[in-house]
Amino acid sequence: MPRHAHTAETTAKGGLLSRLLLIFGSILLAVAVLIGAYIVWQYLDAQNRYNTLQSVAGLELTQSESVVDPNLQVDDLSFDWDALRALNPDVVGWIIVPGTNINYPIVQGSDNSYYLYHLFDSTSSGTGAIFADYEGSATLTGQHNIIYGHNMFDGSMFSDMLMYTKQSYFDEHRRIYVCTPEANYELSAVAAINVDADAPLREFSFADQESFTTFVRETLASAVTTASDLEDRIAEASSLYSFVTCETFDASRRIILCAVPTRTVDLADVEL
Repeated sequence: MPRHAHTAETTAKGGLLSRLLLIFGSILLAVAVLIGAYIVWQYLDAQNRYNTLQSVAGLELTQSESVVDPNLQVDDLSFDWDALRALNPDVVGWIIVPGTNINYPIVQGSDNSYYLYHLFDSTSSGTGAIFADYEGSATLTGQHNIIYGHNMFDGSMFSDMLMYTKQSYFDEHRRIYVCTPEANYELSAVAAINVDADAPLREFSFADQESFTTFVRETLASAVTTASDLEDRIAEASSLYSFVTCETFDASRRIILCAVPTRTVDLADVEL
């Protein structure tokens, strides 16, 4: 075969390969764009659904760019629990953290898997819902109440919980409100911890106050941020609330914000 013929054949093959690679690359890019668009749509759809729930609940808050009014008081909160239960009987409460994006209903399923991938209204979604551990108290009044939420890249759900690993942020956002049909609870954050996902923290009842206090001290021993009045809060605490989300860059780790109740607004005593 003449040398120039061999060169032409090689050039033709090289051109074909280049075109195939270009086509393949274009397909991959198109798929990536579609996946990205779907994820963004999922985020927006989920947030719109949760925003609608605030209206259903009769919740009227002053917010700026989704951030709850930092001056909001626990006494100001009331909810239409009947309307929420009509949409989902699994609802057990609502969590609001002034000065953050956290403002969501709390559900409790029959396991700890369903609401990882379903919204409050049971729509399938990677955003999931804020949910209480299925083995914990259904009234969120147990000795240890564990509440889970995803760390979403768009800043929704429990993403702001990661900010509590910064001491200045922790100090400025210690108030947390957990509301139930029976009462509104004002909590005070006492510590944020970074632990392995398999850490043995799912304990819900204790033999006595001493064993509970020991559990709290051991749980908070590896805290990355703490309250200035930590020791006083631990000594006074009769219950602990643990808010759990994933660490951003390590799926095997969990960021947990721990808080204790400081005030209770009994709704039976509130004139409606």
